[in-house]
Amino acid sequence: MGLLLIAVAVAILGLLAVLLHFVPPPHAKVLIKIRDQQLKVTRGQVRAQSREFISDILQQAGITSGRIAITYYNRAAFLRNIPVGIRQRLRNVLLNN
Repeated sequence: MGLLLIAVAVAILGLLAVLLHFVPPPHAKVLIKIRDQQLKVTRGQVRAQSREFISDILQQAGITSGRIAITYYNRAAFLRNIPVGIRQRLRNVLLNN
């Protein structure tokens, strides 16, 4: 019984971490990591032109680290350190190119 409660608690904490944008969703088809203002696509593919636009947007906003995930439902998920005002511009580039 105790082991089951621990497993449920871990599952709930994992779900909350994804819902509160502390970690990217595990079912993302595209995962972009930003470190030291450098983009690295670790899952899926992003067009070269889109990568340039994303780099420009992030550089203008002064964002040096973070993650962006695109799910199979074409929804963009951002970690908390990417400001809300920048997210729509990034969505436009990622989902419309």
